[in-house]
Amino acid sequence: MKYSPLHSRHEALGAKMAPFAGWQMPIHYSSILDEHECVRKRVGVFDVSHMGVIDVIGPDSEKFFEALSTNTIAEKAPGSATYTVFCNEAGGAVDDLIIYRLDKERFFVVANASNRQKDLEHMQKHAAGFDVRISPRFDDCGILAVQGPKAKELIEELVPNATSLKPMQVAEVQFEGEPLILATTGYTGSGGVELIGKSAQILKLWDVLLERGAPYGIQPIGLGARDTLRLEKGFALYGHELTDAIGPMESVSRWTIKGEGRTFLGKEALEAKKISVEIRYPAAVVVSEGIAREGFEVLDEGSVIGAVTSGSFSPTLKKAIALVLIGKKTREGDKLSIRIRNKVVDATVVNLPFIK
Repeated sequence: MKYSPLHSRHEALGAKMAPFAGWQMPIHYSSILDEHECVRKRVGVFDVSHMGVIDVIGPDSEKFFEALSTNTIAEKAPGSATYTVFCNEAGGAVDDLIIYRLDKERFFVVANASNRQKDLEHMQKHAAGFDVRISPRFDDCGILAVQGPKAKELIEELVPNATSLKPMQVAEVQFEGEPLILATTGYTGSGGVELIGKSAQILKLWDVLLERGAPYGIQPIGLGARDTLRLEKGFALYGHELTDAIGPMESVSRWTIKGEGRTFLGKEALEAKKISVEIRYPAAVVVSEGIAREGFEVLDEGSVIGAVTSGSFSPTLKKAIALVLIGKKTREGDKLSIRIRNKVVDATVVNLPFIK
């Protein structure tokens, strides 16, 4: 079991801890509902140090990522952050991740916790012929996500000019004389930043954020609320909406496929999937009663047409919501059913995101 640099802080705060992707991580401190509301209305700080930072440096870095990424990296300006998917040869997803460009030749990615070693090996495997150096920052590294409508105002007190960054940008800044990476990225849909630094610096930042953030109503937030927040916005979670077998062509991350005039690993398989009679389609539904969990059957006029990939209660809507993967196209207002245990309940298709 691995432990975050902030593990002792979580224990001191009385966090409910649980294993996640081989890490002992906080699920909640007060309650998931309370923490969810805090991020939507004020500001919360998450420890996401279980995710993996991998540096890619060299004159061929841009070409290297162009060869692996569904989304185009070419000509993205220094200081940009690009959400993308790495595919395998069959068009399944190796991982969904963000590629950060610091300058012409310096990039890094932040990989999902369950995939950091797999992503590293995937990049190393396909680096032949490219003049790049791939270096994991798996030791002595921490990541904080400061999210919510008051996040930038708080961060501006600690890092001058932070509010000058637009969404999906990254900058190298200083905090108390030490280098720190600040990115206007996140997984909540409520705005904010993510901070990447050495373990000791992240430990200090955690303490400072909770102290200086008190007037803003800041709270520490666990992975439970992180999941309900991302689900309300319709963001994919690897292992659910994306897997080795479920690629971006069949997921809510389909928009990342920018294939015109370029080639990348898995493109041919994705294009074949697009015209296949066996293609499945993602959809978002509001469920009439109960909670639709991963794997529950989705029905259309009594016939099983797919399954739930993620489902939960939406604290904002006060309704049950779910993402599903099914064998038919749908549009807003269409009626489906979901088998929740031994009961079939109604589900109505809605457009994403669940909340604007």
